[in-house]
Amino acid sequence: MSVAYELKQKRAALTERLQQLERERVDIQELIGALDRVILSYEPDYQASALTRPEQGNRSRKDKPSSSEVKAAMNVVNKRQAVLEVLREAGEPISVTDCAAKFAAKIGIPSEPANLSDITHRLSAVLTQLTTAGRVRQSGQFDGRKILWEVAA
Repeated sequence: MSVAYELKQKRAALTERLQQLERERVDIQELIGALDRVILSYEPDYQASALTRPEQGNRSRKDKPSSSEVKAAMNVVNKRQAVLEVLREAGEPISVTDCAAKFAAKIGIPSEPANLSDITHRLSAVLTQLTTAGRVRQSGQFDGRKILWEVAA
């Protein structure tokens, strides 16, 4: 295996870990919000910590496109063609998560965990269609779980 391939695999693992941490952060913030609401029921004068407040849903729309905006951006692109281009440009088998990140960059969607999750879900269906059409194939697994994809010769 080449050094570049190993580095890409390490990058993919780190990207997945970052996405997992973001999901954990969101879960923890929801729990903190729930605790704040319960505390308020017992102590009406309670003031939540300033540390937790700014993150509780006060993001601007520019920070994170909604699922409908991701869907709209994807609807103006030929997804099958774009996925094939991404796989060709990669030059080696890649996971659907890596494909989603490259796809997002290609169509100009920020590579945030929520966006990548939505794109990954949508591209999984595209990859299945392309597999049925004989255009792509599964090429083993990474980490024993993630399927790697490549253009079928």
